[in-house]
Amino acid sequence: MKSGDGELRILRAELLDAHRELVRLRSQLEQMLASNRDLSSLLSSSAQRTGELVKIIVAFRRLLEANDAGAAVRSIEEILINVIGTEDFVLMLHTDAASMPLCPVAGMGPSRLAANRFAPTLAELEALDNRLVPLYIAEHTVGVIVIASLLAHRDPLNGSDDQVLTLLSRFGASAIMAAHHRKSWTRVPVPVLT
Repeated sequence: MKSGDGELRILRAELLDAHRELVRLRSQLEQMLASNRDLSSLLSSSAQRTGELVKIIVAFRRLLEANDAGAAVRSIEEILINVIGTEDFVLMLHTDAASMPLCPVAGMGPSRLAANRFAPTLAELEALDNRLVPLYIAEHTVGVIVIASLLAHRDPLNGSDDQVLTLLSRFGASAIMAAHHRKSWTRVPVPVLT
């Protein structure tokens, strides 16, 4: 009987070792699954961020390639609606260098309606509780985008949004003016050398 007891002890020891190995492998599997979930979440957020960046690049490319001022203004509206996430904004420009009141040229929502009724100055707009994005050509302020509110499901503006608004501040008015002038340009034939 002693040989049977010895074999039984060996089998128990092997079974105990197999059980320990099974517990170790389960633990590793759980860690791998958790890492996989984390990686999947990271990939998903990276894909989402990549999609957002592509949307920003395409919108700014349309803005900079606009063939007329109306197309440039529509590109600015597209950036404000689709990238920033607002449907209550107004784009206002000075009609000429000597003009202090701003003229609304585009917008949506109650802000657009209010801007149409009044001719606010930049100082009056700064007194309101809105996000103002000045539009520059060189170092001169030639207009402003007033963002009154964001979409209800939209998170507050973050650093990426601030970067987009800074780009819009620097390139928005320039793109409108360039598109306006581009439409009036005529092509001059280039002499062919023979």
